[in-house]
Amino acid sequence: MNVWTALYIEDELEELRDRAIGIGEELGVKCPLTILPLHISLKISFEIDDSRLDECVSVLCKYFSSLGPFNVETDCYEHAPGVVWVRMKETDKLKEIHSHLDELMMSSFGVKPHEFDLSFIYHATLFFDEDSKLGPAFEMIRTIPLPSRIHVRDFLIGTSDTGKPGSYSVYRHSHLGTSTDVSEQWKKLEES
Repeated sequence: MNVWTALYIEDELEELRDRAIGIGEELGVKCPLTILPLHISLKISFEIDDSRLDECVSVLCKYFSSLGPFNVETDCYEHAPGVVWVRMKETDKLKEIHSHLDELMMSSFGVKPHEFDLSFIYHATLFFDEDSKLGPAFEMIRTIPLPSRIHVRDFLIGTSDTGKPGSYSVYRHSHLGTSTDVSEQWKKLEES
């Protein structure tokens, strides 16, 4: 099972999300926001044995429960090979979280940091596709103003059987600083 961790930021960037999905549909560019909420990736996804998924989620939730909400600063839109994303400013807080996640996954599950983890770029992916398609999408999306700061309150844990882009889904969506699972709250509301 492949696992990823992220910070949920969709509430504050709903217009950007909607515009990115529209641009993706208009230009025929792959947009992960059609299947995942807008999020800031915290480390490269990693593989664990399927039988240890619940244990891994428990360890991650315990860690994220130790963090309170905080602010992240946006940097710019970037078009890198195969991807268009919003780059976040690297801060001590993000580096600390990334480092703790690397250490936690290594000590608990033997997951070694990926080469991209060694110089990780904090980002929110908007499009991934062939570069010939991404140029026009980048030109359109970069006209949308970015807020200078995003207040982060929630985290995400996702899974994929294959680990391929576009195959991930949200497994857990919870608040930072608490063990309350947002999806459980929604189930309770729907039942009442």
